[in-house]
Amino acid sequence: MRPNLMLELGLRYEWNITPAERFDRFIVFDPQTASLLRVGQDIDQIYHQNNKNFQPRLGFAWDPFKDGKTVVRAGYAFSVDQPPTSIVSPTTANPPLGVPLTFSGSIRLDHAINVAAPAGLAPQSVDHGFDNSNLQSWNLNVQRELTHDVVLAFGYYGSRGGHLIVRRNINQPVNGVRPFPSLSAASPILPNTPLGNITQVESSGNSDYNALWVTANQRLTHGLQFSVSYTLSKSLDYNSLSTQGIVVQNSYDLAADRGLSDFDARHRVVVSAIYDFPFQGNQAISGWQFATIVQSQSGNPVNIVTSEITLNGVPNTLRPDVNGPVAIIGGVDAWFDTSAFTAVNEFGNLGRNVIIGPRFDNVDFSIIKHFKIGDRMSAQFRAEFFDLFNHPNFGQPGNIVGTPAFGRITNTRFSTGESGSSRQIQFALKLMF
Repeated sequence: MRPNLMLELGLRYEWNITPAERFDRFIVFDPQTASLLRVGQDIDQIYHQNNKNFQPRLGFAWDPFKDGKTVVRAGYAFSVDQPPTSIVSPTTANPPLGVPLTFSGSIRLDHAINVAAPAGLAPQSVDHGFDNSNLQSWNLNVQRELTHDVVLAFGYYGSRGGHLIVRRNINQPVNGVRPFPSLSAASPILPNTPLGNITQVESSGNSDYNALWVTANQRLTHGLQFSVSYTLSKSLDYNSLSTQGIVVQNSYDLAADRGLSDFDARHRVVVSAIYDFPFQGNQAISGWQFATIVQSQSGNPVNIVTSEITLNGVPNTLRPDVNGPVAIIGGVDAWFDTSAFTAVNEFGNLGRNVIIGPRFDNVDFSIIKHFKIGDRMSAQFRAEFFDLFNHPNFGQPGNIVGTPAFGRITNTRFSTGESGSSRQIQFALKLMF
């Protein structure tokens, strides 16, 4: 637009065609008729077409002082997601293609389906109005050259997810009675068969993320290169991982599950640096390099639940009542005061993900030595230390009220052998020619 202003505009269109199964093996539950319907025979599509996915993008970069040392950038984008096949594939296991059988002892195969048929079906289904997930993301940041080699940047980043995947039990009991006690007499598949939980995939979730971010970077100067960043953020959603199944406390009140995302970390600092020692001379004192990565962040939320199943039909989703402020003790045997929680046979007053678990701290360090071998060959020897100080990074405390592990930490954050789990040392030798 001008010598100091650049504008970017874009538009993308995407049509994620509704999936079909060539042999009509998708079976869905229809709430309108309380029937199991075969897609391609009893109903045309497993869910409606999502063919209005216009995705605009815009942004600008502006040099306000026209000196090439300060840049103000901003951008916005609207994007849609292609639904995974895991949304529709479970429906191929519904009757009549798949009928679970349960029986103790010996049974003849010729009448097993009559004797060992389930007392109640638990079909998987998809909301016919399912929409593609979408994400609106935006940012505003300023970058300033402090010296010839050091750049400081700070900014705000945000996003909002819409039509996110949620799995809901649409046959959750109401006052002890299920809305769909059985398939209707008119169901083309297994009429009058009793029904249990009905897991429906739908697009009724949303999320919000907001973050302030500052970073300083130095290009390689006098042997030193480094990057330092700090992020202050908050992430909210209904459920953080769409493959977890039914995780909401009340399938008829999704808003009550809006809380901190499972992966929310309020503060995060990362420092990385490489330093080439300036020593010159023989092979013994020249060619040394040190490198390090330091990470530190706040803990992630813990969702406190009970094992009560009769109220909503799904174990480990009902939250307890909380009697007052929860004291964080911070020990392995008692991370928080467990006496503040009471299991009740009703929807508890505790919010989702209100307890914060252990923080994460890790330092990785490398010593590198470069060798010259003649005119055409060189070698590099590396000694690498992961979790240099062997700092214990604990996993989340037990979250089920009344169990022996409730409030206790019984594992580390990562399995032994992964980064940040324990001190590990490795050596490497590389030849270059």
